Amino acid sequence: MTRSRKRKLHRTAANWAGMPLATAAFAFGSVAHAQQTETGAGLEEIIVTAQKRVEDVQKVPISIQVLGGEKLEQLQVSNFVDYAKFLPSMSFQTLGPGQSQVYFRGISSGYSNLHAGPLPSTGTYVDETPVTTISGVLDVHMYDIQRVEGLAGPQGTLYGASSLAGTLRIITNKPDPTKFEAGYNVKGTSFAKGSSGGSLEGFVNLPAGDHAAIRLVAFYDKEGGYIDNVPKSLTYQRPAGGAFDFTPTTERPWLWTVAYTPTDYSSETANPHPITVNNSALVEKNFNSVENSGGRAAVKLDLNDHWTVMPTVMHQEQKAHGDFSFDPKVGDLKVYDMRPTYNNDAWTQSALTVTGKIANLDVVYSGSWFTRHVDNEYDYALYTVQYDYCWHVCYNYFPEVGHQNDGPNISGVGGPNLNKLDVNPVLADPTQYVQNHDDYTKLSHELRISTPADYSTRLIAGVFSQKQTDAIRAEFRVDGLSAYWSVPRNPGILYLSDQNRTDKDSAVFVDVSHDFTDKLKMSAGIREFNVDNTLYGFFGYNAHLPSTSGEHGCFAIAPAGVTRPCINTQSRVKESGETHRVNITYQFQPNRMVYATYSTGFRPGGNNRRPEALSFKADTLTNYEIGWKTSWAGNTVRFNGAIFDEKWQGTQVAIQGENGITSVVNAGDSRTQGFETELDWLAMNNLNLSVSGTYVKANTTTDFCQPSPLGVPNATCTPDKLDAPSGTQLPGVPKVKANATARYRFNMNGYESFAQLAGVYEGSTVFGLEAPKNALVGDSPAYSTFDFSVGTAKSNWTLEAYVGNLTDKRGEMARTAECAAKNCLANYRIVPIMPLNFGIKYGQRF
Repeated sequence: MTRSRKRKLHRTAANWAGMPLATAAFAFGSVAHAQQTETGAGLEEIIVTAQKRVEDVQKVPISIQVLGGEKLEQLQVSNFVDYAKFLPSMSFQTLGPGQSQVYFRGISSGYSNLHAGPLPSTGTYVDETPVTTISGVLDVHMYDIQRVEGLAGPQGTLYGASSLAGTLRIITNKPDPTKFEAGYNVKGTSFAKGSSGGSLEGFVNLPAGDHAAIRLVAFYDKEGGYIDNVPKSLTYQRPAGGAFDFTPTTERPWLWTVAYTPTDYSSETANPHPITVNNSALVEKNFNSVENSGGRAAVKLDLNDHWTVMPTVMHQEQKAHGDFSFDPKVGDLKVYDMRPTYNNDAWTQSALTVTGKIANLDVVYSGSWFTRHVDNEYDYALYTVQYDYCWHVCYNYFPEVGHQNDGPNISGVGGPNLNKLDVNPVLADPTQYVQNHDDYTKLSHELRISTPADYSTRLIAGVFSQKQTDAIRAEFRVDGLSAYWSVPRNPGILYLSDQNRTDKDSAVFVDVSHDFTDKLKMSAGIREFNVDNTLYGFFGYNAHLPSTSGEHGCFAIAPAGVTRPCINTQSRVKESGETHRVNITYQFQPNRMVYATYSTGFRPGGNNRRPEALSFKADTLTNYEIGWKTSWAGNTVRFNGAIFDEKWQGTQVAIQGENGITSVVNAGDSRTQGFETELDWLAMNNLNLSVSGTYVKANTTTDFCQPSPLGVPNATCTPDKLDAPSGTQLPGVPKVKANATARYRFNMNGYESFAQLAGVYEGSTVFGLEAPKNALVGDSPAYSTFDFSVGTAKSNWTLEAYVGNLTDKRGEMARTAECAAKNCLANYRIVPIMPLNFGIKYGQRF
């Protein structure tokens, strides 16, 4: 984004500013890769739409970090992790492709894969429409992308509910009726200690007369692996155990009163049937490969001089095989998985944008229908080893089990004379594994109007609504599990979550700006919202297990023909409120300004699965910010930054309770303070230097207390109930994150060539907000990594070669553990950045 051009474009940002947002965006799609124009022989002007208007980023009084299309290509960006590391205000944790969670300015309570849990704290948009989903940010393939915008701080007035901490926007290139354009890239890649891959991607822009065009994009990408699944044997031994005595109640025939008598089965004599299993069928080198394919079709149709319609369809399928973490106790980039591991993520977005004018008002409608289907499976062997339930459930070590109710329970299980082998058959492999299935939908509409951009008083007003759903199904499986221990209607499933989640929200918003003078400006916005969130279904074990989860908590029989045995979750949260923003800007010179902002954000509350845990409320964020946007030395130096202080109230935290069941509570308050800055310097006509970074101090400001085992917040926080004392660092967030890039261009015998070095630094992070867990897992250490690339071009072709992670650092993107028990945490795994890798890319443009 910081190179110079000799050619000037025909329109400046001021010319475009009076156009409707989407119309201007369509036109800019054909210009300069990233909506960038040239104001002179200095740094490029960067055009953004962060405030729902087309503006020069240097005139936008918010903290925004932009990676234009050209910059994305220069940095060899192809996926989420590739660009996330170059947005210093944005941190993230990930378990692998398609499983990343995003935080801005340290607003994080830790990674949670609980789909019946909090909404994300960061909103994600593709073009004009939201695609935020509970499972994490979309891993969009980054080809033919106009730019990525990272908006730090609450964006609730213009972007709504899940923009508590910030908003991530991915803007695609649009159809252009003025010219034919096409291109393709072919790339080969390989890891130094791994396997090879490659990609093929292309686009074509086809005009259809003077008033219509279609843009088509397609890609296929195969990424090699670098994690080895090594041989391993596990022997499951029976520790101290006991006998269950089940007695039905008269009120609920499926609700059991359970008595448990401990018995010592720790000796080999009393434990005659230890089971040894191995993973020989799954041993494989470099087994974590990824395949990604998809495309995009967009049509632009000018109905007349004032109205434009653009429908768009995007589709992507990502298949990630193997594990993207390694076990440091097993070896570098090595793991032992006892079951197959994969994550398949397929999504489709169908969107419609209509822009036009009514009198002198610009009108924009954007609507979207979004679907996402995620299937994954992963090994739960350590859960099998640690938790006592599976010792009772899975093995023939429990001769006392035999007491049975006199009649069938709600799901038809029961009857007299069940003997030991009926209850506990000897299993060849009692290893647990998890299969998750999620079907997401999102229907959204937004209609807004805006006054002309050259008015001294300007207004943007609109209405918004969305409905998002998730059909949640999580199956904790044991092959060969008897019907007696399986969740009724679900053979082989020890624990089941089968729930429907629906989140609705609607809002009206107004944003008004006024120019008191040419230098002094003020704007204010407000958003009134309503939220209606529900959760319905079943979760837990069957009635033969001594848990309050599952059939013990059921209050209704599930309809015939569904897989739920009964209903134990039916809850609803309705909320309303408002968010605000006030901004004062002083443009003390044409290319230098300062601003001050007060803004608030919210994230809706939600429903816990356990009725005892009740619902959790919305958490809110109050942001105070002072920033500056400046250019110097004939626009060859750009220096921007912001200082912020954010107060996070009612922090939503997911905490594991009884039987590993997670509940969400409003644990307390937190605060983040820091600054973010970026410096771009056109040191010579052919040398660009840039550096950007963020420092954030993110800590709790109240004691975070353990809830009860059933997920109920404790009224008092005694020392033995303390999870995170006041002053604890928020998880997954480095205090310092920074990057720097140097790009040198030169002509070599008529070939336009370059050499580039890019570096990233990330500070240490903590695992979670529960001190006992952190003590076992430990912190992720700080790391630095460097990428190097060279290339040349002539006529319409380019050839580039690059090296990623030049020094082969083992930076950690996250640490993860299978469960809350000590054995699981002591055997944590590390999700590393990509090791040393190489690539070569050839492309053409027509």
